[in-house]
Amino acid sequence: MSTTSGKPSVADLSSTVAWQPWDAETFATAQQLDLPILLSINAVWCYWCHEMDDGTYSDPDVARFLNERFIPVRVDTDHRPDINARYNVGGWPTTSFLTPHGGYIAGATYLPADQFLAMLDEVSRAYSDRKPELYEQGNDIRRQRREHAARVAAGQEPDAGLVDAITRRVAGTYDPSNGGFGTAPKFPAAPMLRLLLHRYRTTREPFFRVMLEKSLDALVSGALHDHIDGGFFRFTMSADWTQPQHEKMAEDNISLANVLMDAGILLQRADYLRHAGTTVNYILNTLLHADGSTVRGSQGAHSDYFGEPAPVRAAIPAPAVDPHGYASLTAQAVSMLFSAAWKLGRPELTGVAGQTLDALVESAASDRLSHVYPPIGDVPPADGDLLVDWAWLLLAALDGHDAVPSASDRYRQAAEKAASVLYERFLDGQRGGFFDIEDTPDRAGYLQVREKPLAENVAAALGMMRLSHVTFEERYLHTAHHTLSAYAEANRDYGELAADYAVAIDRYVNPVVEVTVEAFPGAPDADAMLAAAMELDSPNLLIKLAAADNGTAPAQAHVCLDTVCYPPVSDPSALADAVAGGGMVTESPFQNVLDLLG
Repeated sequence: MSTTSGKPSVADLSSTVAWQPWDAETFATAQQLDLPILLSINAVWCYWCHEMDDGTYSDPDVARFLNERFIPVRVDTDHRPDINARYNVGGWPTTSFLTPHGGYIAGATYLPADQFLAMLDEVSRAYSDRKPELYEQGNDIRRQRREHAARVAAGQEPDAGLVDAITRRVAGTYDPSNGGFGTAPKFPAAPMLRLLLHRYRTTREPFFRVMLEKSLDALVSGALHDHIDGGFFRFTMSADWTQPQHEKMAEDNISLANVLMDAGILLQRADYLRHAGTTVNYILNTLLHADGSTVRGSQGAHSDYFGEPAPVRAAIPAPAVDPHGYASLTAQAVSMLFSAAWKLGRPELTGVAGQTLDALVESAASDRLSHVYPPIGDVPPADGDLLVDWAWLLLAALDGHDAVPSASDRYRQAAEKAASVLYERFLDGQRGGFFDIEDTPDRAGYLQVREKPLAENVAAALGMMRLSHVTFEERYLHTAHHTLSAYAEANRDYGELAADYAVAIDRYVNPVVEVTVEAFPGAPDADAMLAAAMELDSPNLLIKLAAADNGTAPAQAHVCLDTVCYPPVSDPSALADAVAGGGMVTESPFQNVLDLLG
């Protein structure tokens, strides 16, 4: 066999798997040779991916069979979340068998060499004997994906009833024995924790506090928490938070740092704040690139290291960190660090966050933003930009606008540029919501179906709401409304994973209460005023933090309700009354000129 491209023939390499990239040329080769595609989706942090490489794909018989009967394609799930979203079969490693046009045939996760050879033979025979049937199956799945994407359409008005309905779904999955949600395997479930925090703050219902504290206590005290190096592992095999899988994901640790900070302040739990601090340190020391430009996606699992006590672990090399950074994760870390500067009393983190945000904004200056960030030569180019990166950049830029007054105009412009890109490349202006990928030519397989993932759409909607508040432009708020409305029915498909959508709805249907705390970061009165602000029960609470000129100035809170702002409050205990009373504005001593005019 040979190909018409400059690539080596797939049969030239018989002792090792001749992996090909996911691109139009590879699909053209598969169609020319009429061979099915084996798509391997792996990850650098995935223990069983490495096991399958070492024990299955390195088997000479497996490699020979693959190279002769298939076109082997490999992608990294973190590099190509768009492909993973369409072809993952329930975990990593994923092995999906496809027609030469990208239609799904069959799939599996980890398999040892003998079982894998049997599956290869079965799929190869099926493709030879039942090709029309398999193509029809692949096309049916493609049609189903199109129909599912079309269901995400604006219609029903988003209202508070959705918040209660989704909260009930989340509560229904709560594990009263062990804390957390669901059974084994047990994940940290940051979206559900965020919803519990939100509902407790806005309702003071004790039930929400019980669920929240039991879950967080289990997280920080159990085996999911790395008590030596800091940070949290990805999940535990058991419902009682034992048998951890030792990979650490940047997204989990960023989310849990945020949850622990807010819970520590709201529930007056110093231990949560302490664990939030060690998690921030883990991100800074291990995942943030040395030049501060990007946040790497993960740290791999290595039982010989994480299973040892501290004195022994110190003599063992730590597991490798993903060499690549990612734009969306970097933006999420920026937002978290801006918040941590105040909530943990560490003002130096504002500088760290600003430096990283500057690098991210500069990278996006050309209106292109590589998901693998910054772009690195050994990573195959994607088919275009991704919604997830621009949505989180929008939020990070808005956080920078609030946190760094000296750069507020520059960050506002960066936020407006991100919103412009979202409008031009991802917005479904007719049905509502944002597509996850651009409408680029020659998309292969199920990438021809542009989908609307809920999590990224919630991030985009929240960004549009905040940008409307900053710029007073109604079009941004209208876009947020259209986006949230599109999931009024479709959110049911996500079950309890629609938790962040519930928070977004609650914010949208309620007026903005903006509280700007002006104080010296870390000062006792600053902490007291910040805590008072975070205890306000407004569902749409926007807290902005402004550094005072010097450490002797007393902390003040400036309250704005919609577009009306009131005199500053210097007593934390009076802040709630000031908000409830419309700023406690007294009657004007000046006569109303309209009275004089009759």
